[in-house]
Amino acid sequence: MEEKKIDKSTLEANKYVHSFLVNKGEYQKSPHFKYENKLKVRSIIERVTKPIITRSDRKVIDFGCGTGFIIDLVKDLFDEVHGVDITPDMMKHVDTLSGNITLHESIAEKTSFNSNSFDFATAYSFMDHLKDYKIFLKEVFRVLNDGGIFYTDLNPNRSFIKVMGLLENYNSSEDFSLIVKKEIFGSLHNGRYYEDIFGMNAEMLEKAEPIKSIDKGFDARETLDVAKKIGFKKCFVEYEWFLDQSNVMHNQSLADSRKIENYLISVLPVSDVLFKYLRFIFVK
Repeated sequence: MEEKKIDKSTLEANKYVHSFLVNKGEYQKSPHFKYENKLKVRSIIERVTKPIITRSDRKVIDFGCGTGFIIDLVKDLFDEVHGVDITPDMMKHVDTLSGNITLHESIAEKTSFNSNSFDFATAYSFMDHLKDYKIFLKEVFRVLNDGGIFYTDLNPNRSFIKVMGLLENYNSSEDFSLIVKKEIFGSLHNGRYYEDIFGMNAEMLEKAEPIKSIDKGFDARETLDVAKKIGFKKCFVEYEWFLDQSNVMHNQSLADSRKIENYLISVLPVSDVLFKYLRFIFVK
């Protein structure tokens, strides 16, 4: 696949969008800040970092650190924590009182860190905000130590978004459930939603999420192939958040949610189109 250049308009759009949301107080209301999701993400981090947790002087870098969602979850696990972001309005909300956190205003695709500097790297709800994730993955590979691990989550699933696109074109779409209508709108017209609710410029949001708005998300197999070609020795994908899972969790039970999730995972790849996000774990 052809590698794209770092696009300044994408960077400026991201600064606009995230400054807008955080200054309005809306970013802090994102679903991933809910207590149960924090527990879930923390458990994932503990699971994927088991191979490196016994290393001395452990260092982690969080790309697209924002207001410190991941930083708060890892600061007690690592000796040094580094956060990278391009939006000062976001980073000023990061809690650095633990004393082992350093923030860097920098683009993620080209940092000033030495090669082989970190044991763990993260990018949570971030990679779809890039123009070309391949450039970014090369930088992740460069700054990781041998055996270092990269964890990235909440990456929009192209299979899911494409199905939503097909459904939108059906003449009988008025017969869809509210659940499906909501997901069609969220997957394909997120900019309009934020413009209608918060007054944000819809075009700027779409520019800030080019992999979601233009590429329609990540293809699992393609992304794994890209990571392998870059040099990662082990590459894994996990599927996240099936259609309407949040409603099942909160209005039925966590047990029901797990049963459905386990079943859908057991019938992959048939159920691929029902999962909204992809989680990738790459080992250098």
